[in-house]
Amino acid sequence: MKKNIKRLVDRVPIIAIAIDSHRNITYYNNSAKQKFLFLEEGRDINLVLRSTELNTFIDKCFGEEKDYTVEFQPSNFDDWYFLANLLFFSEADHQSEIIIFLTDQTFLYSYEKMRTDFVANVSHELRTPLSSIVGYIETIKNENNLDKKTTNKFLDIMEEQAWRMSRLVEDLLLLSKYEADDKPLDFREIEVVKLVESAIDNLKLKIEEKKLQVVFNNFLNNKIISLNSDSIIQVFINILDNAIKYSNENSSIFIKLNNIILEENNHIHIQIEDQGEGIAKEHLHRLTERFYRIDKNRSRDLGGTGLGLSIVKHIINRHNGKLTISSEPEKGSIFNVYLPIIQK
Repeated sequence: MKKNIKRLVDRVPIIAIAIDSHRNITYYNNSAKQKFLFLEEGRDINLVLRSTELNTFIDKCFGEEKDYTVEFQPSNFDDWYFLANLLFFSEADHQSEIIIFLTDQTFLYSYEKMRTDFVANVSHELRTPLSSIVGYIETIKNENNLDKKTTNKFLDIMEEQAWRMSRLVEDLLLLSKYEADDKPLDFREIEVVKLVESAIDNLKLKIEEKKLQVVFNNFLNNKIISLNSDSIIQVFINILDNAIKYSNENSSIFIKLNNIILEENNHIHIQIEDQGEGIAKEHLHRLTERFYRIDKNRSRDLGGTGLGLSIVKHIINRHNGKLTISSEPEKGSIFNVYLPIIQK
């Protein structure tokens, strides 16, 4: 490879690998060296990047002496995706080379997969209650001999399914609002205790229905915090509602507030602990994913949309806070929220 081409390859900020007509590597830049551990001159490119698509276009590039572009996923790197620009060079001594410029598109593919999965999940979550409603409507229309009791039963089911769709749409709108970082939240100074008490009041009927006892311990010294109260109360409602759903009847939910130093900064620590069925360790890291449910049917039966903890995560992130979850099957779960404070 000519020195001027080498200098050009060294300066480009993307991965560049040169190969000869035998597919052996003749040169590579620092970006390539940082990405691939097993690069060395004279090594077959197939040992670095195994891809039928890439091989096909390398053949075309050498055979037709033309430049090509190809997207591919190497079989030896399942989670990586690349866009390859193949530039053909022919030296005066009739030796030919290809410079492969690689753009890492892994993030774009991952984002697209997330988007596709999200649309599929939303479609499924809406289709199920909608199909139920349509089915009962058709039954009521076509069955002339339905008694009032049966009709009312069908109408009650339809109403519940309609509310289920409504809750899902509301949660989708909330999630969309907090995922969008372009519009800053309105932060004001407020006592976090009042927000926790308000969340408890919001869920008072559910607490009473399951005959739960809420034990609230406030050990705060610094009580004022700068936050968006509307969103933070949603955090407390979602976590507490989750604790209520999965708590055993006649059990207790413990809420504790105290001050803590986290990463050398003062924080308010809000801990919500239940005595429910608990969660297996392998599920914990996925609990804040959109539509992730441990038991999908039970979650829907309890009125869950699969978005509650995802909303919690995004709101806490917008406050530069932290969320941790620990749990033990048959004993219960602990949700810890850490929010940076302003001392007064």
